[in-house]
Amino acid sequence: MEKKYRIEGKETSSGDVKYYLVKDIKFKGKKRKVTKYLGTERPSDERIEVLQRAYTMEIELKAAQRKAVMATEYYRSDYLSRSEIWRLEYLRQIYHILQQYASADEIEFYERDFDINYIHGTTAIEGNTLTVQQAKDLLEHGIVPNDKELREINEVQNFIKVLDYRKNYRGKISHGFILGLHSLIMDNIMPESAGSYRKGDGIIVAGYDHQFTPAIEIESELDEIIDDYYTQMDKRIHPFELAVLFHYRFETIHPFTDGNGRVGREIFNYMLTREKYPELLFPGFEREAYIQALRYGNDEKNGEMIRAFMGLMIMQRLFVLIRNVIGLLKHG
Repeated sequence: MEKKYRIEGKETSSGDVKYYLVKDIKFKGKKRKVTKYLGTERPSDERIEVLQRAYTMEIELKAAQRKAVMATEYYRSDYLSRSEIWRLEYLRQIYHILQQYASADEIEFYERDFDINYIHGTTAIEGNTLTVQQAKDLLEHGIVPNDKELREINEVQNFIKVLDYRKNYRGKISHGFILGLHSLIMDNIMPESAGSYRKGDGIIVAGYDHQFTPAIEIESELDEIIDDYYTQMDKRIHPFELAVLFHYRFETIHPFTDGNGRVGREIFNYMLTREKYPELLFPGFEREAYIQALRYGNDEKNGEMIRAFMGLMIMQRLFVLIRNVIGLLKHG
């Protein structure tokens, strides 16, 4: 077994030496450690391997908590409390443990299952009527449902290339990245406008009574929110907060004739995964919660909007991740 921990002896005032199993942790240049007391006799190399296995779960979960504290001390926020930031950071650390300890096959299975639910959700929010099982059959086995329109089938199938593009992209948010996403999302659906910003105004969205950005100002408005995102990142504003605010501003610009929500959600999750957070699902049954979160932005209630997105993330991911991680560490 790879030695993830080290043995450290600490002499007491009475001259005794106490031994600890130690995991060193780092965050943004700062170092801390978590320890597990082993007794006053230094264990043999063989015993150390046994102790590593015995205490892996305790040490890793303790390290996740400690690293979340370090991150909470590092980041700033205009809207989130320290405890809210800690929850997001603890989620990030638990996700890191899953990726570290799961086998390649387990990660592949986990991600494939997540991707199917993700694709179904982000298209269902826009009105696609394929069920999760139909999406799974289509994506995994090429089984085309007989009772669905070609547009709906293409909407789902397109996301195989969309996710591959997004997950393999390594650069900053840019016009090229945004247009690339739109081109793939709208392929075989609106080929005449796929990968192009809208040229006209007068776009109407049911339930939205605010004015979208005029077409002539789309590129400059996008430049502004992209620059602002990276400027605020440099100022250590929390990444989840910035991703939510960017997502809202992107949707209010509404740069495309169609596909704005799907592109916006891909950028949102790119921002999260770039910073090592798990992706957020957008299942159809949570459409109203998602729309309501964006409505908070319309009312200039940014704090409520960010917390609503955070609530979705915590509800979807934290407890499932903890359960999976505990299972891995118990049987690993």
